[in-house]
Amino acid sequence: MKKLMIVCTCLVSLTAGAALAGHGGKLSEEERAERMARMKAHLELSDEQVAERKQSRADGGGRDDIRAVLSEEQAEKWDEARQRHRQKGGKKHDKSQQTED
Repeated sequence: MKKLMIVCTCLVSLTAGAALAGHGGKLSEEERAERMARMKAHLELSDEQVAERKQSRADGGGRDDIRAVLSEEQAEKWDEARQRHRQKGGKKHDKSQQTED
């Protein structure tokens, strides 16, 4: 009986941990739409740029592929925002940025 309780406790702990950890870094459609809305407002993206970005994303493009749809001024804003994010502790993507930059 004691072993059963220990096993059950371990399973519950693992399940709860996985649930709290999120969904593996993948965003829901709602989260993705919220990010796009913030990006559109901050960078002053046109509807055409938003459509191009969405298509790029659908084709498997990553975060850095957004530069292809940005003007020079927008790209500067983008870089500044990403730098602030890193300084605030946005560690999720720092490793990939260090090797790509």
